Amino acid sequence: MTAMEFNVTREQWIDRFVIHMSNLQSGAEPAAFVELARTLWPLRGQLAPEAAADAEFASHAAANALENTQRFERTERIPVERVQTAEEYVRDTAEWIARCVARVIQLDPIIKADEARRSVTDLAELERWRLMKPEAAAEQLYTPIKPRQS
Repeated sequence: MTAMEFNVTREQWIDRFVIHMSNLQSGAEPAAFVELARTLWPLRGQLAPEAAADAEFASHAAANALENTQRFERTERIPVERVQTAEEYVRDTAEWIARCVARVIQLDPIIKADEARRSVTDLAELERWRLMKPEAAAEQLYTPIKPRQS
């Protein structure tokens, strides 16, 4: 933080601090920073008000990030077993593809593994399909369409 090279009055310092803080925190009303500036003047009045505002903004951002992290850590962690059975849990895309391909091959023994892998890899990129269990996606893909009965 740089020391001020010129003299400003307390009110000038506060005004510049408030303007800079309201620019840093978009959508904030300048009046919200007046009391903060008055509190900081005795502590940081020797600094350029913009530098003091930058430091204050950075410290608030860091505090908010820490608070959000701590708030998240206080939330209950739900064990996977409570959400779904272990065999339904999919660790990553590679596992999803492997399980889906395995089920496709069970459903359609004529299909070549490479062909199945290409189709399933394309599906794995689509969120709608990735939300499904890999086995269910394979069944939806390779269930024969029944002809209409008239």
